[in-house]
Amino acid sequence: MNRRIYRYELKVNDQAHEIPSGKIVHFTEYRNKHITHEHDRVEVWVEAQLDGDTWRAKTMGNQRVQVFGTGQRIPENAEHIASCLADRLVWHLYRFPEPPAGANQC
Repeated sequence: MNRRIYRYELKVNDQAHEIPSGKIVHFTEYRNKHITHEHDRVEVWVEAQLDGDTWRAKTMGNQRVQVFGTGQRIPENAEHIASCLADRLVWHLYRFPEPPAGANQC
């Protein structure tokens, strides 16, 4: 088995994002906001399973996640994964279930 942990930056923008399938091991505020002045980002670390044994190995599929703010409407099918503090805000990371096999994705 070839597992590695990768870090991803996600924009907080009311959109779902694709990240590699795997266990989400950490979720936190954007560390470089004091440099970039971007406060609409968070960071996620994923323990991904890889197909292959090189640095450029491909991940074994993707998962869809979205960041929600406190008080925002959350879809019924979304599963809470983690929450984090960012300045005076709290962001909540949710994962969406995989569509059934053979389902048409738009």
